[in-house]
Amino acid sequence: KQALWLLAPLMFFAGMVAVRASEPLTLLNIAAVLGLLLLTAKAAFGEKLADFPAKNFVKTIFLPLEFLRPLFQTLAKLLAREEGADSKMSSRVAKGIALALPFIILFALLFSSADLAFKAYAGNLVNINLQPETVTRIALVLLSTLALLGGYSYTFGERREPKPSGPGQYTPGKIEGGILFGSLNVLFLLFIIVQLRYLFGGQSNISELGFTYAEYARRGFFELIAVAFVSLLLLFFTHTSVSKFLSLALTAQVLVIMASSFKRLLLYENAYGFTTLRLYSHAFIVLLAVIFVLLAWKIIAGFPENRFAFGAFLAVVAFVAAMNLINPDSFIARRNIERFAGSGKLDADYLLSLSEDAWPETVKVLNPDALRAKYEKKANSPLFWKWQAFNLSRSKNYSLVHQ
Repeated sequence: KQALWLLAPLMFFAGMVAVRASEPLTLLNIAAVLGLLLLTAKAAFGEKLADFPAKNFVKTIFLPLEFLRPLFQTLAKLLAREEGADSKMSSRVAKGIALALPFIILFALLFSSADLAFKAYAGNLVNINLQPETVTRIALVLLSTLALLGGYSYTFGERREPKPSGPGQYTPGKIEGGILFGSLNVLFLLFIIVQLRYLFGGQSNISELGFTYAEYARRGFFELIAVAFVSLLLLFFTHTSVSKFLSLALTAQVLVIMASSFKRLLLYENAYGFTTLRLYSHAFIVLLAVIFVLLAWKIIAGFPENRFAFGAFLAVVAFVAAMNLINPDSFIARRNIERFAGSGKLDADYLLSLSEDAWPETVKVLNPDALRAKYEKKANSPLFWKWQAFNLSRSKNYSLVHQ
């Protein structure tokens, strides 16, 4: 019985496939339905959803990726050493630096790609001319190595659960965690200082660097979303090994960076209009911010992991539901038409590419003949008239373009 309440969001997302015509939104609804079906199956066998730790949600959805756990177990063994009275401080410092360096390089590259001003400052400090193809090949080699290592570990490793502690298993300590989070806090703070002067400081400061405001704002939001997502994973898995101050400081700085990403999107949309990708990115930033607040609350209050995981699950369900209620294609068309009224600029081809959800708005400014031609092109497919392909938005707007 405790699984029955999942049927409400499950049936809502399933039903919205026949209500909204937007393909990205349909894909999101289908993914939500599959995820909720898996969770319903798990809860139906007696496991209480409210007691799930975060790993149970991940394990339910990503069962095919069983090789990942043996990979991390093998990496942990490579780093492990016997702990005792003769442990040396230098060993832990070296491990902390080894843990911190990959993240510093990753975030520095993302920040440099995201912000022209930060890239200019970083270029004056370190001038390494790496071609994009070189970076891509290095990433492919590393990912292939990890995948193969995980596969071999899964195939030839011992089939038993790892012990929570003891020799042969490496757990980052306060020293390693302090080096990792301390260095990341410094890097994030430097980036925020640049943001305060340039992104939030006005167009005149950006012009000093030789960039236009549009050039400065048009890039970076996807890189900053990646920074936020990686930071969330890092905080979740390692915050217990680090002081609350460093964890909360990094959380606060990530929230500022997400605000920077949000502002970049606003500037770009004001200059060039809304698109599907920009709208979903905006909404995803809000979702990430909510999850970060939940994580910060967990760090401060120290409540169990399952409460955080359940809160994050509810936030994701609310996110998908909100996207359905917003009706993304209609929202995008309406905002772009409002922008057209003020600026006189309109990308008619993009409006025409939107789904039938947008037609009540686009018919106000576009020739109905163009929409009619698009509809008739779809209608030529024999699958279009099958009952399984029925869509309320398409059916309702058919008469709109044939009036």
